[in-house]
Amino acid sequence: MILIIIEFLIVLIGLAMTAILFYRFPALPDIKGVAADFPAVSVIIPARNEEKNLPLLLGDLSVQTWPPFEIICVDDASEDATAEIARAYGAKLIALHHKPGGWIGKSWACQNGANAARGELLLFLDADVRLGKDGIGKLMQAYLKSGCTVSVQPYHQTGKLYEQGSLFFNLIQIAANGTALPKPLNAGLYGPVIMIAPSDYRKIGGHESVRNSIIEDMALGSRLKKAGIPYRLFIGDNDVAFRMYGGGLRGLLQGWTKNIATGAVKTPLPVFFMVFLWMTSLASVPLQLIKSAASSNWPWLAVYSLAYLGWAAILYRLVKRIGHFHRWPYILYPLPLLVFLGVFAVSLFIRIFGLPVTWKGRVIAPDEKPCR
Repeated sequence: MILIIIEFLIVLIGLAMTAILFYRFPALPDIKGVAADFPAVSVIIPARNEEKNLPLLLGDLSVQTWPPFEIICVDDASEDATAEIARAYGAKLIALHHKPGGWIGKSWACQNGANAARGELLLFLDADVRLGKDGIGKLMQAYLKSGCTVSVQPYHQTGKLYEQGSLFFNLIQIAANGTALPKPLNAGLYGPVIMIAPSDYRKIGGHESVRNSIIEDMALGSRLKKAGIPYRLFIGDNDVAFRMYGGGLRGLLQGWTKNIATGAVKTPLPVFFMVFLWMTSLASVPLQLIKSAASSNWPWLAVYSLAYLGWAAILYRLVKRIGHFHRWPYILYPLPLLVFLGVFAVSLFIRIFGLPVTWKGRVIAPDEKPCR
């Protein structure tokens, strides 16, 4: 009986962690009052084999209420029509053919784009980001109000069945980064959307300072903190969104495997412990539900049935703030939870044994010592 009570207390503690880990969702400010003469923005898009995503983003950039000063597309040795698409949309194209040793491809592309930029602000955008017509205006308003670097976790749009497997990844990423805590911790930036002043970018050594980091966004955030340069994190909406890994299940698994264990290692210990308790509670409820049913323990079966429904409702309320998913992943949440745990286990194995990972046709070695 004591063990049963302890198990239930773990569930309750995990439920309580929700109120701390997801206390707030910092939204981008409204565009009301954005000056017509805001600073010139250089948009930098690192792109490798992005012929499907790039036309969508470049199309979005062409209809902005507050258009960018320039659009720089850095083609990182693509094997598809990425370069031709960039030219067709009138973007400034930087074609990279040979990546130096010790560099991750994205950081190499971003650094080259920043070197060529002439704007008063740098806006790094992943090719799978989608912007509403007021997207840049909202980012600019956030920057002007904050007076510092801003980074956004875009609103996660999904379509195909396999994409529902990402239910927990972005949610846990936001929790682990400390973005939604009562007092934001900000463990790192969000790589898909970063707006930064060139002077601050140079002070931290740009992407060159994190050239061998698989999760360059967290590494850049760490560099900003060490330099005493503040930054603000936001959660996107329909004006700043993305559709991650829309190209297939393999891309989804490879993408998250590349990032998830490395990010966990860099998560501050108190936050990691809270996320661990939260995840333990989520996993424990369906297990205890099955256990209670198998042993015909009807009182606890009723209790855990209510707990299961409670978690499904909580997940629905949380996830709708950060993305659009189908209904069934909330009702059958153990399935996307198993996807997350499976990917995390593989990613952790790769991390522990220093194995390389494959991403966009390249074999990426594990992070080396931090660059200085």
